[in-house]
Amino acid sequence: MASKDQSDLDNQESTPKLINIAQKGFGQASNYEKARNDYPLEAVKFLLKQLRLLDKTTEQSKVLELGSGTGKFTRVMLEVLKDQNVRVIASDPVDQMCEQFKRLQPDVDVIQCAAEDIRKLAFL
Repeated sequence: MASKDQSDLDNQESTPKLINIAQKGFGQASNYEKARNDYPLEAVKFLLKQLRLLDKTTEQSKVLELGSGTGKFTRVMLEVLKDQNVRVIASDPVDQMCEQFKRLQPDVDVIQCAAEDIRKLAFL
């Protein structure tokens, strides 16, 4: 069994490979946007309720969406959260996805970052 340190090293080494695969597979983010199904509103409501993001609060909550792609899930999430004090931040490792996301959701912060690099986003 690999040690935790070795496992972390293996994950770091595989990250660029995964990003390369994603960039090749989803290089045309506009095609992905057209082909990808939307998320069901009720499913998104259920998830956000489980995360207690639909509870009324005066404190702002933050949501970091990993692998946001072109923002299909984000758009439904924003619709559900429109009356909540929640800041949504999106991230995706593929630059074409981030660019398409910015065109479709200019009011939401999107950061090009792989999930494995999430520690770098601690400042959010």
